[in-house]
Amino acid sequence: MPSIENYKFYITGTRRGLGEALKNKLNCVDTLEECDVFINCKHDGFKQVELLYTASKLGLKIINIGSNSPDQTTYSPHTYQVEKTALDKANSQLFYQGIDTTILRFGYFDSPRVAHITEKKMSIDYCVSIVEWVLEQEHRVKDLTVCP
Repeated sequence: MPSIENYKFYITGTRRGLGEALKNKLNCVDTLEECDVFINCKHDGFKQVELLYTASKLGLKIINIGSNSPDQTTYSPHTYQVEKTALDKANSQLFYQGIDTTILRFGYFDSPRVAHITEKKMSIDYCVSIVEWVLEQEHRVKDLTVCP
């Protein structure tokens, strides 16, 4: 298994938050086709699901940044929760087809997107360390939920 330093990464959502922190730490390339590992970080409707399916056809190692939102009960329309649930299901479907795909379902972490939230949050550095931990595993990791 190659060390993290030898992987080439393609990461979505690198302008701020977790994506930016990962980009600053990892060896990144400009396209999905050039990478060894795809980190599917940017939430943009159902685009994460579409990118996951595209990356799976390229035989890449994939880490999807999901949310613990699908685990919660919401009594009003919550589109974000539905979109992240779809990402969960697509990850599970592909994992059991033999694709090396992981979904990390984080609770709140300290990023610009949730600056208005006053609940306890994880640090970005801690979330980066979870991504690194998944990359270091000898075996595939299907999913992991981490909350403060």
